[in-house]
Amino acid sequence: MALMLSYRHAFHAGNHADVLKHATISRIVANLLCKEKPFSYLDTHAGAGIYGLDGEWAQKTNEATAGILALLDRKDIPVILEPYIDLCRAFYRDGHRYPGSPEIVRSLARESDQLTLMELHPTEIENLRSNLSGDPRVHVHHRDGYAGVLALSPPDPRRGFALVDPSFETVDDYTRTAETLIALHRRWPVGILALWYPIVGRRDAELYGLKDRFAVSGIQGILTAELRVKVAGTDSTPTTETGRDETAETTPDGGYGLIGSGMLIVSPPWKLADELAEILPWLAGALGENGNGSYAVEWISPSA
Repeated sequence: MALMLSYRHAFHAGNHADVLKHATISRIVANLLCKEKPFSYLDTHAGAGIYGLDGEWAQKTNEATAGILALLDRKDIPVILEPYIDLCRAFYRDGHRYPGSPEIVRSLARESDQLTLMELHPTEIENLRSNLSGDPRVHVHHRDGYAGVLALSPPDPRRGFALVDPSFETVDDYTRTAETLIALHRRWPVGILALWYPIVGRRDAELYGLKDRFAVSGIQGILTAELRVKVAGTDSTPTTETGRDETAETTPDGGYGLIGSGMLIVSPPWKLADELAEILPWLAGALGENGNGSYAVEWISPSA
């Protein structure tokens, strides 16, 4: 299959999906920091690492306005979200920037922790190198993340987590993500494996299929957390939800934008389910249209 290299996350940086994803990984990092032992972080689709929210691409969609920017001035932020929100505040003060997953992990990590970042897009890899250069903890690879995360696992140190965060431009991404994480769990059984996925109205079958693959995988301890900010079918305005070049007009779901997103976590830290159950109601109220978002925290398969 031809590789899809048109996706650019700058269109969507700081939107509600980023908030869910980055709030979750910030809590994974916080749990890993509870022990002195160093950790590894692997990112399969690292993107540029840092994004300008006042740049041309971000302004085309202006999604951060209803995402992270809606949270920065709030006074009722849950305590466990403060490290993530404080980091976003600092980046926004410093040139209206937003930290992507690699920068969030790097900012929270210690000197002994290690980051391995993969990106295939020829422009994004250069942006990533520029944004995160000069840090000996960071190792950048210009390669396909699906193959790369398997080739580079288990990492050293073995304690840690991986983020699989594709664009879901094609239906094939639903299959590849499941196959990759299941294979990665075999190679790295002690690793925490996190997958971000979109919730779009006409991809329900693909999403159900992805979850079913995990349900029958035999892996114990698989958690999902979902945040919906819209009701399916309520937005008929074409968007650039795929980020498919600057001229993208529609989405894979036929014109409806992203109504929500989810995180699937294999072998989550033992406190993470409770933390997400605390965070998500607040996010649903803060980011849902008219304060009417919805959420779910569920186990696909319980821990042993």
